[in-house]
Amino acid sequence: MNKEVFEWFFLRVTGVILLAGLSLHFYTMHYNGPAQTGTYWRTFHFIFLLSAIYHGFNGLFGIMLEYVHSRKLQKIFEGILIVTALILVGFGFYILTA
Repeated sequence: MNKEVFEWFFLRVTGVILLAGLSLHFYTMHYNGPAQTGTYWRTFHFIFLLSAIYHGFNGLFGIMLEYVHSRKLQKIFEGILIVTALILVGFGFYILTA
């Protein structure tokens, strides 16, 4: 499987995870009382976080490729997106484990 097919497929997989995860997250957080804090819920929220960040930043990357035509600027923006995504994953992991 080439890279583009994998990215296309993984974008759809994360979309399904986000749809199911958002429904479960909304139900447990808003209708089921206080937040769930067990290992299962932390793992669930971490996978939900990774899916959201991958899905969102992959979309931003696609938009950047459509509007930025300079190869040098594309590399700069790609680096900014990757660093920002990693920082958000780090903050999210810190919050989930605190």
